[in-house]
Amino acid sequence: MLRLRAHHLNCLPRFNGRGYSEEFCKNMQSIKERFMSGEAYEVIFDADDICSFCPNLIDGVCRDNEKVCRFDKLTVVFGAGNISRICPDCQWYDICKK
Repeated sequence: MLRLRAHHLNCLPRFNGRGYSEEFCKNMQSIKERFMSGEAYEVIFDADDICSFCPNLIDGVCRDNEKVCRFDKLTVVFGAGNISRICPDCQWYDICKK
């Protein structure tokens, strides 16, 4: 079963191969394929399967923890997919909004 942060439900459908590193992108693509194929997942509110390859994860906590926790909360409030209200200050927003 996949473990996904709430806000990553916005990221997965929009992932297009760009990311922090080749290792991160390979992991993200694998998780996207599993997610899109209907694999079960649980929504969590801390580091998840995607975060495990992110350079911003330091000792199990995101360097931008305040911001990503806000993204998680807004995803719950507005529902996944409403990226213009959830994550306009994300560094990947310009790529995702296309």
